Amino acid sequence: MNAEGVSESDHRWGVRGALSIDGRAVHYRRAGTPGAPAVLLLHGSPESASALHGVAAPLEDRFDVIAIDTPGNGLSAPLGHDEPDSEAFARHALSVLDAFGIERAGLYGFHTGAGTAMSAALIAPERVSALALDGYAVWTPAEREALLAQYCVVYEPVWDGSHLARIWARLEEQLIFFPWHDRRLSARMDLPLTPLETRLRRLRDWLTAWETYPAAYLSAFRRRGEVGPDRTNVPTLIGAMARDPLDVHLDRLSHVSRAVRIKHWGEDRGRALSDIAEHLTAHPGAPATREPRDGALLETLATPQPLEGWAPDDHGGFLLLLWKRLRDKAIASAKTESELAEGLDPLRLNARVTAAIQAHTGL
Repeated sequence: MNAEGVSESDHRWGVRGALSIDGRAVHYRRAGTPGAPAVLLLHGSPESASALHGVAAPLEDRFDVIAIDTPGNGLSAPLGHDEPDSEAFARHALSVLDAFGIERAGLYGFHTGAGTAMSAALIAPERVSALALDGYAVWTPAEREALLAQYCVVYEPVWDGSHLARIWARLEEQLIFFPWHDRRLSARMDLPLTPLETRLRRLRDWLTAWETYPAAYLSAFRRRGEVGPDRTNVPTLIGAMARDPLDVHLDRLSHVSRAVRIKHWGEDRGRALSDIAEHLTAHPGAPATREPRDGALLETLATPQPLEGWAPDDHGGFLLLLWKRLRDKAIASAKTESELAEGLDPLRLNARVTAAIQAHTGL
């Protein structure tokens, strides 16, 4: 499920930018009103800032809206820790505010991003004017154990490209069951049909992040969701859509501070977005005072390579077609044994498939 809860119309929103924090690239999207109070948006896993266009749109006329690809997702570099926790991702988010010269900002988070936003408010409440948490996880010990053991998988590239079919199936299962590996009626979700454009964008995000995507997920699974809502003094709105598997988690928050409001939004996404916008507007932060955009760095983060003669389909078969065409081309064009070996290297072929999908979907 994405932050909109339904389909998306255009994930290429705002202006793309990049900056460096501790020598690591951070990719972001930015839209809205220059000089207005800043809002930082944090996406869910395993996605990117592209997924947040539906949240950004109703905020653009009153805020300077900044959404980052969180570390290890999208085009942002991973943190570099073996097992970063939610606090590590939160400190990174605060460092982004520092880079823009933002003294205090509203934070929006979806799923994984919601946990990160709450952690940021606990670490530095003076930096956070308001929290809007859209789907907030409060795991039971049994759920946490199962998620840590089974949820995050990395499919290593193999010579015949069959790993791509497994990735497509994995992403499809996530739209049917939660957790995706629990194929029981009790785990089945009642989600509307997800448009192919959305599924391609998610595929792009998965392939782009590759083996670095699990870190943010695992930090969210380890995090104790009951910690924060019980003690924060930051004005906080916590809500979820009826179809969101985390909707039932809101009822697990038996103790919350006076600064926290909990909302079950049902099926009305418009109402949810309006509530989020009104909450952040009621508690504005400060404007950005610096422009850290590094155009040269942005150009290095991805190299989309258009490839003619293919089109996406509903069942993922196009991925094997892409793999075969690139493999056949490598075989036909090789002049030496080393060129052939290099051209047939699964990691290299996988990178070329990723580049073709990036070109098709846009960044």
